[in-house]
Amino acid sequence: MNVFEVHRNIIDDYSRYIRSFIRIDDDQIRCTVDDELSKGKLWPEPLLQFNPAFKSAGKVTDLAYSGVLHPDVGDIFTGYSLWQHQLDAIQLGSAGKDFIVTSGTGSGKSLTYIGTIFSRLLANPGSHGVAAVVVYPLNALINSQTDELKRYADNFTRIRGADFPISYGQYTGQEEEGPRESMRRSPPQILLTNYMMLELLLTRVQERAIRDAIYENLRYLVFDELHTYRGRQGADVAMLIRRIRARCRNDVVCIGTSATMASGGTSEDRRRKVADVASTLFGKKFLPSQVVSETLTPSLDTSAGPPTPRQLADAIDAGVQPSTDLAALRVHPVALWLEARAALDESTGELLRRKPRPIGDLATSLSDDSSQPLHKCLDALTNVLLWISAVNESIQKQGRRDTVLPFRLHQFISQTGSVYTTLDRGPERFITLEPGIYKKDSENKPVFPNVFSRTSGKTFICVSLCGSRLLPRELTEYVENEETSDGYLIVGDDVWDPDQDLDELPDAWFRRTKAGRIPTREVAR
Repeated sequence: MNVFEVHRNIIDDYSRYIRSFIRIDDDQIRCTVDDELSKGKLWPEPLLQFNPAFKSAGKVTDLAYSGVLHPDVGDIFTGYSLWQHQLDAIQLGSAGKDFIVTSGTGSGKSLTYIGTIFSRLLANPGSHGVAAVVVYPLNALINSQTDELKRYADNFTRIRGADFPISYGQYTGQEEEGPRESMRRSPPQILLTNYMMLELLLTRVQERAIRDAIYENLRYLVFDELHTYRGRQGADVAMLIRRIRARCRNDVVCIGTSATMASGGTSEDRRRKVADVASTLFGKKFLPSQVVSETLTPSLDTSAGPPTPRQLADAIDAGVQPSTDLAALRVHPVALWLEARAALDESTGELLRRKPRPIGDLATSLSDDSSQPLHKCLDALTNVLLWISAVNESIQKQGRRDTVLPFRLHQFISQTGSVYTTLDRGPERFITLEPGIYKKDSENKPVFPNVFSRTSGKTFICVSLCGSRLLPRELTEYVENEETSDGYLIVGDDVWDPDQDLDELPDAWFRRTKAGRIPTREVAR
């Protein structure tokens, strides 16, 4: 799949959709709007973001054989490799310590707490009650995790030829009463839910059996996507956690996962900030050493060092042909430059993710570094990205996890708004799509929102008449009082002929008297 072609088709379709209902009779305004849309006013250039490779740390079976995890965990996760942050987190969890994992999308954060919970339950066969509550912000995540647990169970059954010894279930607003009643009779050892349903579970009279099973047996309380709990919702969740911990018979291990929650400063500074947030949310002390962040590593072959300007220029001159050749991609100068300049940042002495950047900005940087024309650099970058996509598609078809520099395009699309103009006519009139009150220059002339008839395309300027002054008014604003009258200003020599146009106005604008049909006082103003 050519992601750039898909992106271009989406933007073209949206552009045609937007233009299909724009009808503006004023030539000057129409030309300005067309020009702004052609420049991508509502759809700026997409941002390119990479998901760098994580440092490998062996296999789950290694932890099972070494005694860090229960031996049977190795059969559940047969074939699963570990990243360094997963290993670090599991080691904390197996030691009974609280921990927070902050790492990027697709980094396997859920394996850190699922592996920890499985190991505990397998080490205590025959235990009953809810030993772990895992809270997600979305039901879609709960459904996905339930499917993942089923795959783990199937993996165990296939290898051992026995039933999976751990029970699990979900408590959301999606379940029918039948599954709910089954859960009340036999609460699962692992309960997946969201924080609103957890609140209801702890207060509903009919859920007493599940509630008691939590208070008597809970060992792990996990909150996924910690960064979503902020403000008033975060305060509600923090109080909920404190109520649960206060009622539980056992000391509860608290675990959280999240995307990056802090930026700037040293790695120790970032861990300290995350630890402070976790301490506030969970109501127990978290140390920076209990915060596990991702450990990144290059995907490409950097043994020969960064490419020289000459190597970049030669590679761009030769042209880039996308293929599925991983070996050639790993040493290609433009690919190496792209990983170093767009994916990984080692300026602080540790490898960190770089912020997303527009492809045009990257092409400009490549042009500066290679002394090649901008259009050739843009073509080279595009083809390298297509090469990366082809290689990763080939890797996935082989059932492997070790993708190379996977990337995504972030496209922001703005909703349409008003056109703003001064009340000048001709070339002196200022026209903009940027909302504001005044034209930003020495004159500080007010700018007025313009709206347009869907039928005729005629321009209506939104105004408020205050005494003898016309003030700007947004379309949705309406104030009715003695001093101010809201309405529309129609500019032109031929826009109003009382003899012909008065009868076209709505009946609500008139009142009937002995003298006949006359405009209301508001309309007459």
